[in-house]
Amino acid sequence: MLKTAGTRPVPAAIQTVKRRGRCSAKRKSLERLRTFIVERWDMVAYPAARARGWDLGSGPTEAMCNDLTLRLKRPGMKGDADHAAGLMNLIALRESRTGST
Repeated sequence: MLKTAGTRPVPAAIQTVKRRGRCSAKRKSLERLRTFIVERWDMVAYPAARARGWDLGSGPTEAMCNDLTLRLKRPGMKGDADHAAGLMNLIALRESRTGST
């Protein structure tokens, strides 16, 4: 529902399911989920993100993190911690802009 309809109908749908539940633990969990989504409206605006061509999952981000750290861990590569973070930030900045042009 978040991916197709967006965030607005989700709290009402959660409330409907919550009312039907008999287990207090499940009702509390549903309330936490509803609160989480409501507090993060802008962060879960999936239809708007999809319209811009943005990735919705964490896969591309995790893959980039692995790729960046591998650049520092390959055989024969040396670097110091003071400069490694700066280099990784520059590479990540460059890579993040490749899809937006």
